[in-house]
Amino acid sequence: MNAVRKAGPEPAGGPPVRDALEDGAEDSTVPATSMVDAWGTFNDGTKKPVLAVALPYEVQRRSAAYHEAGHAVVTAAYGAHIKVTGVLDLPAADGGWSLTGRTEFDGPPIPFWRYAAQCAAGERAQARYFNAAGLWSSDTRALCANHDDFASTSTWFQNAGLVLTRDEDLPDEGTSGMSWTTACRIADLMLSMLWPQVEAVAAGIDARGLLTGDQAAELAGATNPPPYRNRG
Repeated sequence: MNAVRKAGPEPAGGPPVRDALEDGAEDSTVPATSMVDAWGTFNDGTKKPVLAVALPYEVQRRSAAYHEAGHAVVTAAYGAHIKVTGVLDLPAADGGWSLTGRTEFDGPPIPFWRYAAQCAAGERAQARYFNAAGLWSSDTRALCANHDDFASTSTWFQNAGLVLTRDEDLPDEGTSGMSWTTACRIADLMLSMLWPQVEAVAAGIDARGLLTGDQAAELAGATNPPPYRNRG
């Protein structure tokens, strides 16, 4: 997900990550420059578009924090180890600032519908935040949709011999898979049960920018599942 604020002074949340790398060299939540560059691209390697929306920087940042917290909390609930989750402030080409977020995890194989739900949880958590704050509009709807979660989930489905559609209908009777609408409904159900944890993690992301999985789990009052490669 990527959103832009108007050109101007440094965001109130602190210096951009590129400038903070040396100062935070010992901080595990500060990524390497290569990681910062990776966070500015979608999973297929294409550069994330900068979406100009008429929202204050602080609102955009908070909504992005909810997006990533939704991913992290639901993914951990399904048994995956969260490596890092958070939001980065990055310079925009026009001299302004952009926000981008990402959640990285290491998890065991899970049913396809769980995978789709944890991917949809970011969009749905962000939408839930906007609705609760009385900020739902065409701008915030567009901001919620400005991510590659559907596309990356669809690719995962294709590799597994499944189909992910946008609507309710699968292409034919012999096709296995589901719709993104159904994934969002499952995500909504998970979020309704885990919302206090999502709020706690989102507050941590909003305040700090990046959290390790252990830090996110501590905020949620939970335990970060161990890395899948270290199990059994």
